Amino acid sequence: MKGTSRQAVVGYGFILPWLVALVVFIGYPFLAGFYFSFCDFPPLKSPLFIGMDNYMELLGDTGFHRSLGVTFIFAAFAIPIGVFLALTLAMFLNARVRGQSFYRVIFYIPHLVPTVVVAILWLWIFNPTYGLLNIVLKGVFLAADAWTGLFFSLGAAAKGTGCVRPAAAALLAAPVLAWGAFLSRAGQAMAKRRPARASLVRFLAAVALVLALVPALNAGLTVLAPADMQKLHSPGWLSDSSSFPAELPIAPSWALWGIIVMSMWGVGQMAVIYLAKLQDVPMELYEAADIDGANWWGKARHITLPMISPVILFNVVMAIIGTFQVFAEPYIMTQGGPEDKTRFVAMFVYDQAFQYQRVGYASAVAWVLFLIIVALTILAFKVINKHVYYAGR
Repeated sequence: MKGTSRQAVVGYGFILPWLVALVVFIGYPFLAGFYFSFCDFPPLKSPLFIGMDNYMELLGDTGFHRSLGVTFIFAAFAIPIGVFLALTLAMFLNARVRGQSFYRVIFYIPHLVPTVVVAILWLWIFNPTYGLLNIVLKGVFLAADAWTGLFFSLGAAAKGTGCVRPAAAALLAAPVLAWGAFLSRAGQAMAKRRPARASLVRFLAAVALVLALVPALNAGLTVLAPADMQKLHSPGWLSDSSSFPAELPIAPSWALWGIIVMSMWGVGQMAVIYLAKLQDVPMELYEAADIDGANWWGKARHITLPMISPVILFNVVMAIIGTFQVFAEPYIMTQGGPEDKTRFVAMFVYDQAFQYQRVGYASAVAWVLFLIIVALTILAFKVINKHVYYAGR
């Protein structure tokens, strides 16, 4: 046997276990599921070929349509929020600060926690009485309402009547004017002459601006969405089926928002991928931008985002695939309730196969889900790939 042939045999020998596992555990179930989708297949019985009946039944199955709608709504909100949070976190982790490696490890560790453990943990966080999230929200709203009450009457705002206390509300303009004055030439000149004092003034101006915006925002939202603001004060995250915001019927339910918030737990893994690409961006580009007088937004828009755009495309595609396969978290936390507002397509497949003993019908649903994921992936490549910059090309 020649040397090249011997090397080929040795190489295939090393990958043979993986090939066997691929065929047995992925290839065969994939093809078998396709065949079963055309069959009436109760467990422990032989599959009976029935043609397209399963797919025709799907067209009129309101339960499938509802679960598909829940999955699409979840993807429409969870993917953009997750990508944005991961990119923001990666930019912070890319900064040169003391303990940088420690922060990177801390933000990545949640991704390593088993899914079942995460779901049980968030069940306690969302607990309406003892949950950490509701305890924090209660304290925040108590402080915000007390501060807002000095300028506006929230009771009158909730009823849609006059809510402004004119004498006190006029004081809200002062912090805004102070912030505008700081951004004037005088503030810029002070920043050059006395940087330390300018930083203190900038911080105080920011605090004043926040204190001015909180009561105005709180009162405005109470006028525009009194029901939503009332629920925010004592949210029953996983047991409320109404939409939030209520004025947007296609918005996620409160229970689905709970799943979306919980899904942000694992953005550290996506952030690490962004971080690896951020470290490959040439510093010379930022130095040239500084010479040209570019601000942080200009550098982020014209340098950072184009240079990491291939990784953004990768993370979006992986997020699409992941969100359409969500199962364990809602199954443990809500069991699909309330009113099927958190019943994803993957849960619908599980119910059909193991609860209703309809393996053939479940296979048809799984194949439709597979085709949807493929179509959305191709669409993402078509839409985003036009804006992707490959440095080597």
